[in-house]
Amino acid sequence: MEMHQVRYFLAVCRTLNFTKAAEECNVAQPSLTRAVQKLEEEFGGLLFHRERANTHLTELGRAMLPHLERTYEAAQSAKQLASGFKKGEVAHLRLGVSGLVSADAVASVLGHVQKAVPAVELTLGSGPDGKLLDDAVAGDFDIVVVGDSPESPERLRSWTLHREPLVVVMAPSHALAEKDKISIADLADVDLIELLHCPIGPRFQEMCAASGVKLKIRTHAANCAQTLSLAREGLGIAVLPMSMATGPGLVVKPLAGTSFERSITLGTVAGRRFTPASDAFVKLARSRDWSGAA
Repeated sequence: MEMHQVRYFLAVCRTLNFTKAAEECNVAQPSLTRAVQKLEEEFGGLLFHRERANTHLTELGRAMLPHLERTYEAAQSAKQLASGFKKGEVAHLRLGVSGLVSADAVASVLGHVQKAVPAVELTLGSGPDGKLLDDAVAGDFDIVVVGDSPESPERLRSWTLHREPLVVVMAPSHALAEKDKISIADLADVDLIELLHCPIGPRFQEMCAASGVKLKIRTHAANCAQTLSLAREGLGIAVLPMSMATGPGLVVKPLAGTSFERSITLGTVAGRRFTPASDAFVKLARSRDWSGAA
């Protein structure tokens, strides 16, 4: 099936007259008739009852009409989109953002991207950091912004946008809330809330174990919002990157005696061509001050 056959078929459906349909399509009537006949051969039956003053769709024709309309509309949309790409009118950006990165900070960069490239078409995705990196290499994302530096695929090119320390978050009623700073030793035998799929957690636990402190993790949260809500309700304390430790009804204390940091990292696949939108995002993200990413 070729697209001109579909176009001719739809023209006959509108006019219910082969001569008028040929005029509308700016083609000789025999050519239009042959194209419709080839379509009928492919579908295995007549699409029109050809009566002199009463050409009308057969049952097969009525059944195929909505499908061929969608096919033609999709083809036209694809053609227009391709034309827009050639003219620089469309700039698609597929961005994967870790749940460990401030959504407001990323949205701020995207706002500036839209000003620089007004025709940007945006697709946002999320997930665990490691999966986002793998998906970028697989072609699902043009750019990823991840909340730490897990082992990166070989093809990934990355830039560190920001480094920040860990802090301890708890309810005001917690026993440790009166202390100015929280040491690793203070965390022994304290109920902790673990943020699942966060690469910082296992690394921090290993560091504590090396210092002889075994952490007591009793609660697991799926995302940062859950972690903060649970801490607010006194179900435990959480150790989080500074930019994630925000919200009312919480006490935030520095973690003393360690230089442990997490990073916010921007990644793209080496050798992959930038669109105007992805180029703008990389430049704007690298120039942004991420220290206030909250």
